[in-house]
Amino acid sequence: MALFSGDLFSVFDEESSTGSEKKRPAKRASSNGSSSPRESSATRTKRQKLDLDSLEADDDDSTEKQEDERIELEDTKKVPFFGEPAIIVNIDTEDTCTHEVSVPANYKFESLKPLNEKPAKEYPFKLDSFQRKAVQCIENNQSVLVSAHTSAGKTVVAEYAIAVSLRDRQRVIYTTPLKALSNQKYREMYEEFKDVGLMTGDTTINPTASCIVMTTEILRSMLYRGSEV
Repeated sequence: MALFSGDLFSVFDEESSTGSEKKRPAKRASSNGSSSPRESSATRTKRQKLDLDSLEADDDDSTEKQEDERIELEDTKKVPFFGEPAIIVNIDTEDTCTHEVSVPANYKFESLKPLNEKPAKEYPFKLDSFQRKAVQCIENNQSVLVSAHTSAGKTVVAEYAIAVSLRDRQRVIYTTPLKALSNQKYREMYEEFKDVGLMTGDTTINPTASCIVMTTEILRSMLYRGSEV
Protein backbone atom coordinates (compact mmCIF):
# COMPACT_ATOMS: atom_id res chain seq x y z
CA MET A 1 0.00 0.00 0.00
CA ALA A 2 2.90 2.31 0.76
CA LEU A 3 4.51 1.67 -2.63
CA PHE A 4 1.22 2.23 -4.48
CA SER A 5 0.59 5.52 -2.70
CA GLY A 6 4.08 6.82 -3.67
CA ASP A 7 3.45 6.18 -7.37
CA LEU A 8 0.07 7.83 -7.13
CA PHE A 9 1.38 11.13 -5.74
CA SER A 10 4.29 11.21 -8.23
CA VAL A 11 1.75 11.56 -11.04
CA PHE A 12 0.45 14.82 -9.54
CA ASP A 13 4.03 16.14 -9.26
CA GLU A 14 4.63 15.53 -12.98
CA GLU A 15 1.41 17.35 -13.94
CA SER A 16 2.29 20.41 -11.83
CA SER A 17 5.78 20.64 -13.35
CA THR A 18 4.35 20.35 -16.87
CA GLY A 19 1.84 23.16 -16.20
CA SER A 20 4.51 25.50 -14.92
CA GLU A 21 6.56 24.95 -18.06
CA LYS A 22 3.55 25.78 -20.26
CA LYS A 23 2.88 29.07 -18.41
CA ARG A 24 6.51 30.23 -18.64
CA PRO A 25 6.73 33.03 -21.30
CA ALA A 26 9.12 32.70 -24.17
CA LYS A 27 12.17 34.93 -24.20
CA ARG A 28 12.05 37.85 -26.61
CA ALA A 29 14.88 38.61 -28.91
CA SER A 30 16.76 41.67 -27.78
CA SER A 31 16.87 44.66 -30.08
CA ASN A 32 20.62 45.15 -29.67
CA GLY A 33 21.67 43.12 -32.68
CA SER A 34 20.41 39.66 -31.48
CA SER A 35 17.98 37.86 -33.75
CA SER A 36 15.54 35.01 -33.58
CA PRO A 37 16.57 31.49 -34.60
CA ARG A 38 14.45 31.73 -37.77
CA GLU A 39 16.36 34.80 -39.00
CA SER A 40 18.85 33.90 -41.71
CA SER A 41 22.53 34.74 -41.55
CA ALA A 42 22.22 37.04 -44.60
CA THR A 43 19.54 39.11 -42.87
CA ARG A 44 21.66 39.42 -39.74
CA THR A 45 24.66 40.53 -41.80
CA LYS A 46 22.56 43.15 -43.65
CA ARG A 47 21.16 44.53 -40.40
CA GLN A 48 24.63 44.79 -38.85
CA LYS A 49 25.87 46.62 -41.94
CA LEU A 50 23.02 49.13 -41.73
CA ASP A 51 23.79 49.73 -38.06
CA LEU A 52 27.45 50.37 -38.87
CA ASP A 53 26.50 52.77 -41.68
CA SER A 54 24.19 54.73 -39.37
CA LEU A 55 26.92 54.97 -36.74
CA GLU A 56 29.42 56.23 -39.31
CA ALA A 57 26.89 58.81 -40.56
CA ASP A 58 26.33 60.07 -37.01
CA ASP A 59 30.09 60.36 -36.52
CA ASP A 60 30.40 62.35 -39.77
CA ASP A 61 27.58 64.71 -38.72
CA SER A 62 29.15 65.33 -35.32
CA THR A 63 32.54 65.96 -36.96
CA GLU A 64 31.00 68.48 -39.38
CA LYS A 65 29.22 70.27 -36.51
CA GLN A 66 32.49 70.50 -34.57
CA GLU A 67 34.26 71.90 -37.63
CA ASP A 68 31.47 74.47 -38.18
CA GLU A 69 31.65 75.57 -34.55
CA ARG A 70 35.45 75.85 -34.77
CA ILE A 71 35.16 77.98 -37.93
CA GLU A 72 32.60 80.27 -36.27
CA LEU A 73 34.87 80.76 -33.27
CA GLU A 74 37.82 81.54 -35.51
CA ASP A 75 35.75 84.07 -37.47
CA THR A 76 34.66 85.95 -34.35
CA LYS A 77 38.28 86.62 -33.44
CA LYS A 78 38.71 88.72 -36.60
CA VAL A 79 35.72 91.01 -36.89
CA PRO A 80 36.09 93.21 -40.01
CA PHE A 81 35.90 96.97 -39.56
CA PHE A 82 35.50 98.69 -42.94
CA GLY A 83 37.13 95.64 -44.53
CA GLU A 84 40.05 95.52 -42.08
CA PRO A 85 40.43 94.27 -38.50
CA ALA A 86 39.89 97.02 -35.95
CA ILE A 87 42.45 98.01 -33.36
CA ILE A 88 41.81 99.61 -29.98
CA VAL A 89 43.89 102.60 -28.88
CA ASN A 90 43.87 103.48 -25.17
CA ILE A 91 44.34 107.18 -24.44
CA ASP A 92 45.64 108.39 -21.10
CA THR A 93 43.01 110.40 -19.25
CA GLU A 94 42.02 111.09 -15.69
CA ASP A 95 41.43 108.21 -13.31
CA THR A 96 37.64 108.63 -13.44
CA CYS A 97 37.46 108.32 -17.24
CA THR A 98 38.46 105.57 -19.67
CA HIS A 99 38.99 106.69 -23.26
CA GLU A 100 39.30 104.03 -25.97
CA VAL A 101 39.43 104.67 -29.71
CA SER A 102 38.52 101.97 -32.25
CA VAL A 103 40.10 102.53 -35.67
CA PRO A 104 40.94 100.37 -38.72
CA ALA A 105 44.32 98.68 -38.72
CA ASN A 106 45.65 100.80 -41.60
CA TYR A 107 44.33 104.09 -40.16
CA LYS A 108 46.81 106.64 -38.85
CA PHE A 109 45.50 107.79 -35.50
CA GLU A 110 46.01 111.45 -34.68
CA SER A 111 45.68 113.03 -31.27
CA LEU A 112 42.70 115.26 -30.56
CA LYS A 113 43.24 118.97 -31.01
CA PRO A 114 42.62 121.16 -27.97
CA LEU A 115 39.64 123.51 -27.85
CA ASN A 116 40.82 126.99 -28.82
CA GLU A 117 37.58 128.54 -30.06
CA LYS A 118 34.52 129.53 -28.10
CA PRO A 119 32.46 126.42 -27.25
CA ALA A 120 29.14 125.91 -28.98
CA LYS A 121 27.41 125.72 -25.61
CA GLU A 122 28.48 126.84 -22.16
CA TYR A 123 27.31 125.36 -18.88
CA PRO A 124 26.98 127.02 -15.47
CA PHE A 125 28.80 124.11 -13.84
CA LYS A 126 32.12 122.36 -14.30
CA LEU A 127 31.99 119.38 -16.60
CA ASP A 128 33.15 115.98 -15.48
CA SER A 129 36.17 114.32 -17.04
CA PHE A 130 34.18 112.10 -19.42
CA GLN A 131 32.03 115.07 -20.47
CA ARG A 132 35.07 117.22 -21.27
CA LYS A 133 36.67 114.40 -23.25
CA ALA A 134 33.43 113.75 -25.19
CA VAL A 135 33.07 117.47 -25.98
CA GLN A 136 36.64 117.50 -27.27
CA CYS A 137 35.88 114.52 -29.54
CA ILE A 138 32.75 116.24 -30.89
CA GLU A 139 34.69 119.42 -31.66
CA ASN A 140 37.22 117.27 -33.55
CA ASN A 141 34.38 115.86 -35.68
CA GLN A 142 34.67 112.36 -34.19
CA SER A 143 31.93 109.85 -33.41
CA VAL A 144 31.37 109.41 -29.68
CA LEU A 145 29.85 106.60 -27.62
CA VAL A 146 29.35 107.55 -23.96
CA SER A 147 28.83 104.89 -21.29
CA ALA A 148 28.08 106.06 -17.76
CA HIS A 149 25.74 105.25 -14.89
CA THR A 150 22.27 106.74 -14.46
CA SER A 151 22.14 110.51 -13.87
CA ALA A 152 25.86 110.84 -14.62
CA GLY A 153 25.29 113.56 -17.23
CA LYS A 154 25.16 111.78 -20.60
CA THR A 155 22.46 114.19 -21.81
CA VAL A 156 24.95 117.05 -21.44
CA VAL A 157 27.08 115.46 -24.15
CA ALA A 158 24.03 115.04 -26.41
CA GLU A 159 23.03 118.68 -25.91
CA TYR A 160 26.50 119.85 -26.83
CA ALA A 161 26.46 117.70 -29.99
CA ILE A 162 23.12 119.28 -30.93
CA ALA A 163 24.53 122.76 -30.35
CA VAL A 164 27.54 122.02 -32.57
CA SER A 165 25.31 120.65 -35.36
CA LEU A 166 23.00 123.69 -35.26
CA ARG A 167 26.01 125.99 -35.27
CA ASP A 168 27.33 124.27 -38.41
CA ARG A 169 23.87 124.36 -40.10
CA GLN A 170 23.34 120.60 -39.83
CA ARG A 171 20.18 118.69 -39.01
CA VAL A 172 19.86 116.64 -35.81
CA ILE A 173 17.71 113.63 -34.89
CA TYR A 174 17.34 112.83 -31.20
CA THR A 175 15.75 109.43 -30.54
CA THR A 176 14.20 107.96 -27.39
CA PRO A 177 12.67 104.51 -26.80
CA LEU A 178 9.33 105.81 -25.43
CA LYS A 179 6.73 108.34 -26.58
CA ALA A 180 6.45 109.88 -23.12
CA LEU A 181 10.21 110.40 -23.00
CA SER A 182 10.12 111.96 -26.47
CA ASN A 183 7.49 114.45 -25.32
CA GLN A 184 9.59 115.33 -22.27
CA LYS A 185 12.78 115.82 -24.30
CA TYR A 186 10.90 117.91 -26.85
CA ARG A 187 9.79 120.37 -24.17
CA GLU A 188 13.30 120.58 -22.70
CA MET A 189 15.02 121.09 -26.05
CA TYR A 190 12.42 123.54 -27.28
CA GLU A 191 13.23 125.79 -24.34
CA GLU A 192 16.94 125.49 -25.16
CA PHE A 193 17.14 125.59 -28.97
CA LYS A 194 13.65 126.72 -30.15
CA ASP A 195 13.99 125.18 -33.64
CA VAL A 196 12.85 121.73 -32.48
CA GLY A 197 10.20 119.34 -33.83
CA LEU A 198 8.49 116.18 -32.55
CA MET A 199 7.49 112.92 -34.27
CA THR A 200 6.07 110.06 -32.22
CA GLY A 201 3.45 108.57 -34.54
CA ASP A 202 0.61 110.02 -32.48
CA THR A 203 1.91 113.60 -32.55
CA THR A 204 3.81 115.51 -35.22
CA ILE A 205 5.06 119.05 -34.51
CA ASN A 206 7.22 121.08 -36.88
CA PRO A 207 8.61 118.14 -38.93
CA THR A 208 10.90 120.48 -40.92
CA ALA A 209 12.77 121.74 -37.85
CA SER A 210 16.55 121.54 -37.61
CA CYS A 211 16.30 119.26 -34.56
CA ILE A 212 13.70 116.48 -34.55
CA VAL A 213 12.86 114.42 -31.45
CA MET A 214 11.34 111.05 -32.35
CA THR A 215 11.04 107.50 -31.10
CA THR A 216 13.49 104.87 -32.28
CA GLU A 217 10.64 102.96 -33.95
CA ILE A 218 9.72 105.97 -36.09
CA LEU A 219 13.32 106.45 -37.22
CA ARG A 220 13.67 102.76 -38.06
CA SER A 221 10.49 102.83 -40.15
CA MET A 222 11.70 105.90 -42.03
CA LEU A 223 15.04 104.28 -42.80
CA TYR A 224 13.38 101.04 -43.96
CA ARG A 225 11.05 102.96 -46.28
CA GLY A 226 13.93 105.01 -47.65
CA SER A 227 12.38 108.27 -46.50
CA GLU A 228 14.44 111.43 -46.48
CA VAL A 229 15.69 112.15 -42.99
